Parts: sequence; C-alpha cells; structure tokens
Amino acid sequence: MYIDQEKLPIIYEAMAKNDLDAWLITGRESIMKSEPVLPVLGDMSFIIATTIIFLKTKKCIAIVSPLDIEAFKLVDGIDEVYEYPGTMEETIYEVLNKLDIKNLALDYSQDDAACDGLSYGMYLKLKKEVLDRLDHKPEIKSAGRLISEVRGRKTSSQIEKIRQCVKKADEYLRMVPSICKEGTTSLDIFNFLHEVAYKDGYGMSWSDAQCPGVNVDPNVPSGHMGIIETPIVKGNLINIDYGVKKDGYCSDIQRMYYVLKDDEDDAPEHVKHAFAVIRDATRMAKEFMRPGVTGFEVDQIARHYVVDWGYDSWNAALGHQVGHVTHDGGTILANRRPRYNRPELIDVPLQAGNVFTIEPGIEIAEGRVGLEEDVVITEDGAEWLNEPQTELILIRI
Repeated sequence: MYIDQEKLPIIYEAMAKNDLDAWLITGRESIMKSEPVLPVLGDMSFIIATTIIFLKTKKCIAIVSPLDIEAFKLVDGIDEVYEYPGTMEETIYEVLNKLDIKNLALDYSQDDAACDGLSYGMYLKLKKEVLDRLDHKPEIKSAGRLISEVRGRKTSSQIEKIRQCVKKADEYLRMVPSICKEGTTSLDIFNFLHEVAYKDGYGMSWSDAQCPGVNVDPNVPSGHMGIIETPIVKGNLINIDYGVKKDGYCSDIQRMYYVLKDDEDDAPEHVKHAFAVIRDATRMAKEFMRPGVTGFEVDQIARHYVVDWGYDSWNAALGHQVGHVTHDGGTILANRRPRYNRPELIDVPLQAGNVFTIEPGIEIAEGRVGLEEDVVITEDGAEWLNEPQTELILIRI
C-alpha cells in the first residue's frame, strides 16, 4: 500500500487553488464498491472501513481499523494515523471536531462519475453521526473540481505508461492488413487484436466484449457494442477503435483502412479527401491545445473545420481524458449540446499534464471516417503520444 508521491503536491496545490480546508475520502470494502479516486492516489484500496483526510496544511490523516493501523503507519505521505476502537464515524467526529476547518470537500458530483465515489449510505452515516454533531459545522462542498485536477494532471511517470500503451495499440493496429484475405471478418480482426495484446501482457482498455470496435461495413451499426461478425468488402473503409492497458494505465486510438478493389491502386479521391479533412481537423485541434484554453474552444476549432467542408457535425464530443481508464472524467472537448453543456465539463481551462483523445468523425458511403489520437498538454502546447496516422492504410486482399 502506498500514496503516489508525485500526486501529493498536486493534491495540496489543487486544494489551495479551490480554497478547500479539508478533503475527506471514506468507504467500506472497495472491492465491493470502488472509490474511483483511490487508484489515482496510489495503492489505497480498503478491506475494512477506512477514511483518509487531506488538510490544506499539507497534512494527511488516516482513520483505520485496529487490524490496519500498522500498515498505514508505514505509508509515506500519511502523517497521522488514528485507530478507531469503536465505530469509524465516532473517530472521524473526534478528529474533525479538533480541526479548525471552514469547509469540507466530499466525493460527490452530479455530472462526473470519476468524482462521485461517496455512496449515499455512507453520506447518511457521515451526516447523522459526524457532520450534524460537530461544534463548528463546516460548509460541505463537492470535491469534483479538486478530483478533476488530481486525476487529470498526470505525472511524468504516468504519462510514460500511457505513452507505451498508445504505441503498442498503434503497433498492433498496423499489423491488421497482414491477416486480411478473402473471407476475413470483423471478428477475425477483433480476435487478432486480442491475441497480440494478451501475448505481450496487455489487456483491453475497456470491456473485452466491446474492445476493439471494428466496423467494416457502413450498413452494420457501429459504436460501443459487442462485435458483429461481418466480412470485409472491397471498396469499403475499415474503422477500428482500440486501446490496450497495462500497469493501471491505458490508451484509446482509432485507425483507418481502405480495402482496395481489384482494379485500384489507391483509394478514390473523395475517400482520401474525407480522410484528409478529419486528419487536418485533428491536427488543428492539437495545435490549438495549451493550458488555459477550454474544451469547448478546442472542439469548435475541429468542428467548424469539418462542417465548413460540407460534412455533417458528428454526434459526439471531440475528445475526452484518458489514462487511468478509457473515459477518465474531468474536462472534455465538446460543444454545447445538452449532454455536455455544463461549465465544469467544457468551460474549465486545460492544464499541463492532461491527456486527451482527439476523435472527430464523419460518415460517407464507404463507411465511417474517424481518427483518434492521444495527446498530452504541455506547459506551452500539446504533444502527440505517438506518431499520428497521416494516410489511409491500404489493404489488398
């Protein structure tokens, strides 16, 4: 068990920035209902009810069971450990009642699953047995903005782990043409991308039943669904949405292929043009990204470029954060449609260390044209985590 030492300064900086006196994380057995922020902090799973409190004074307190106290005393970054001889809530009350705090952040959010780890049952226990009894009742605040920063600002070691997953996913995707022949199906490609990843010790970035998404026929539905076995067809595009994970980090990229007809040496001009528009929209968004701009502003750069070429606006965000999990919560790159139009999602400035996907897409007769690249925000711009796809990958059956 440990706390990621690179995360500690981020935690305390974010608390100061958001004017938070204390941040309380509590839960029962995390294997039953994991608190999404725990893996972000390090190896901090709970077997018996436990509470962690971070204070703006750069102090961390743990309130733990008698069985766990010796283990928590060994964790670098935890400054005080309290054993609860009776109930955990009674000890939380005793600790908080001695602290001079004006506000207390709890892990709840109406819009972001990554920040909504406090169960309703635990909140009721806290309210009745702790908060309502305090001599000086602190203002209760959502820890959503704090968690978004702590989760979203990846450390240098985390970025390198994500980068390796991006490179591996791209490596495997570029091997796909080698298995394509008469009769090859989307399921064959799906199974191949599982096999090469598992052989190297990688897993899928999301559900094994849905990763990768392999679309080889425009007449077959695509999206987040189980694989539908469909033969590849000459003259069609193939779009693959794929990511691999290892050591607690993952990637999420898309690659585009065109299956040549017998009399073709290249894709048709209108197909190459559609690909070029999506490729250039991705590049333009990446070049605009830097600390201080918002997710909405980035989305508009790519979306207006695609629409100005006469294509329909795609029915999704331009991108999301990725790293700990595929959809990593926090700020997203999106326009002002109902499911995204919340200031805490699209109007919060990007920060150095954020890792985003950029994934515009359009539909043409030959299939979906969709690229997805992963980038990290740097101090003065953005950096590809792998070389982006710049040309269609041609498949000759």
